[in-house]
Amino acid sequence: MEAPLTTVVYLPIFRCMNRSLLLLDAFAAHPGDAVSRALSGVLESAVAGGLPRFAQWLGLPADEFRCMLDTFFPGAAQSGWEPDTPPVDAAALPCEFDDLVRMLWFGRTDQADPRHALWAAHALACGCFGQGHLWQDMGLSGRQDVSVLLSGTFLPVFTANTTDMKWKKFFYHRVCEEMDLHPCPEPSCSGCDHYAECHGAETVSVVSTALLTGPLRRQP
Repeated sequence: MEAPLTTVVYLPIFRCMNRSLLLLDAFAAHPGDAVSRALSGVLESAVAGGLPRFAQWLGLPADEFRCMLDTFFPGAAQSGWEPDTPPVDAAALPCEFDDLVRMLWFGRTDQADPRHALWAAHALACGCFGQGHLWQDMGLSGRQDVSVLLSGTFLPVFTANTTDMKWKKFFYHRVCEEMDLHPCPEPSCSGCDHYAECHGAETVSVVSTALLTGPLRRQP
C-alpha cells in the first residue's frame, strides 16, 4: 500500500524577518566592523520593538541620521530603506539620553573618527533603554561585542571599568560620577532574568552611592 501523499507548504524564508533590515545589512560598507554592527543591530532591535521607537533614528536629527546611513550603508536610502516612524525631536528624548551620549563622546578614543564615534555613542545610548542585557538590546552576539566596540572607539570609558561592572550599569555610574549626582539611578533592566546578579553589590564600587531608579537629574 502506497503511503498517502503529503502536501508540503514552504513558507517564505523572510516571512518573520524585516525585509528593510535585510536590505540594510546587504549595503554595509564595512561588514563586521564594530561600529557598523552596533548601528545595524540597534536599528534591528528598535524595529522589532526591543527598544523605544526613537531608537529607529538613533536619537539623531533626520539629516544626521541620513548622513550616517549613506556613510555606513551606502545606497540603502536610495533603495527605499527608512525607519517606519517619524524622527523624535531632541526635546522629547529621555532626559538621560543626552547625558549618556555626552559621557561616551567625551570618552572617545583619540584616533577614532569623531563622527563615527558620535553615531556609535548614540547607538550605545539607545541600547541602554532596552529591558535586557545591553548586548542583547543592541542586537549583538554577546557582551564581548560591546567590549570590542568600546575598546576601539571609547578606550577611556573601556579602561575605566576596572571592576568589570556590567556595561549598562557602568555607563550610568560614570554619568553620575561626572555630574556628582547622588544617589545614582539604575538603568532600565527590570525585564532581565539576571537583574539581581547584575545589580548586586560590586566587589569594588566605582561610584559609592545608594541606588535609585529614575532619570538622571542634578539635585538642587
